[in-house]
Amino acid sequence: MTQPNLLELAKQGDVNAIATLMNRKLQPKGIIAKAGMKNDCLQIVLSAAEVPALVQQ
Repeated sequence: MTQPNLLELAKQGDVNAIATLMNRKLQPKGIIAKAGMKNDCLQIVLSAAEVPALVQQ
């Protein structure tokens, strides 16, 4: 799946595309995102072996 197609799918509400895009940024920091739908609501669960330090922008 190419980046533009993935982004378009995420914009359309595809939970797998949303999770994939989030994981591309979060996994290098040791964080895993899982996304799903429940009662018409997007649910995102983030998990990590350790609580990451706060990052200053």
